[in-house]
Amino acid sequence: MTILPTSDSVSDTRAIAEPGSGSRPSNVIQFCRARFTPEDLDAFSAVAEAKLSRGHWAGVLRESGRDHDRLLVLLPEVDRPVFRFERDAKGRYSLSFHDRSGWYGIGAGDSAAECLSIWRPRRPRMP
Repeated sequence: MTILPTSDSVSDTRAIAEPGSGSRPSNVIQFCRARFTPEDLDAFSAVAEAKLSRGHWAGVLRESGRDHDRLLVLLPEVDRPVFRFERDAKGRYSLSFHDRSGWYGIGAGDSAAECLSIWRPRRPRMP
């Protein structure tokens, strides 16, 4: 699954080595807590791929800034994002729904998987 960026104003988080040292970096820039980790994106992709392939979702956009990293879900025949999965500057996760009035929280958690659990398939009930 490819997530297209809409903006990215977060500074570079690559490690920096001293010039000519030929060794491991001596200075490391701390990873911004407002950025999704590869594990976060894997958790989102596990949910999104099925929804995209079945046509329930039309696409996903990524919006990153100094204080947030967001994945915005587009639905077919809707001209604006309807769901927003976000990690904030404190590393907290939230999931929101947008109706015509604004954004409303529908999920939160200490991990991406916990926050996205509302979209995980449930086991069928036994009679």
